[in-house]
Amino acid sequence: MKGSVIVNGENLNEKDMAYVPIDTEVSLRVNKDSVVYIAEAPAQTKYEFYVKRLKDAESYFINQPGYRRTVVVMIGEGDKAERFIAGYVEGLKGEWTSYPPHRHDDKPEAYIFYGIDPGFGVQLIIDENDERAYVVHDYDVVLIPRGYHPNFSTTLTGINYAWIIAAPPDRRNLTVDVHPAYKDLPLGRSHLKIK
Repeated sequence: MKGSVIVNGENLNEKDMAYVPIDTEVSLRVNKDSVVYIAEAPAQTKYEFYVKRLKDAESYFINQPGYRRTVVVMIGEGDKAERFIAGYVEGLKGEWTSYPPHRHDDKPEAYIFYGIDPGFGVQLIIDENDERAYVVHDYDVVLIPRGYHPNFSTTLTGINYAWIIAAPPDRRNLTVDVHPAYKDLPLGRSHLKIK
């Protein structure tokens, strides 16, 4: 997330990601003032260790007024990872991201926020039984087990976050259900696939 680290001898810069497969020893050297997050999920298939560089990642600018943002897919459907799909979103000031509201209840997700301070963002999680709102700042983590999960920022900064999905191996994709009230909103060029 911030600074640089060395993983198995590979230098990782800010926003680079490493995939470490099951039953693999890993050495991690974190440089001073760096911030690192580690996500894990059960796995059975042993793929190779690899590093994904931000500069080599697939990127989309979604240019829909009110929810303009850049989406970067770091570990995508075509990458060898049993469960993970991961990337970054950087929204424009005062705009929505994770929008139109969508859900993928069989694929839990985590958002790790950054680059928001001195402002803040608001993360919503909405389903048939509950509506929750969380005020988020730099390095906050929100776990999204289910439900629609749009968010927005103040006009001081955009809302920025790393996203990590842990999907069942047979459903490791970016297929989502859009909230019925928002189904006619334009999606633009996107990483998401609408059911």
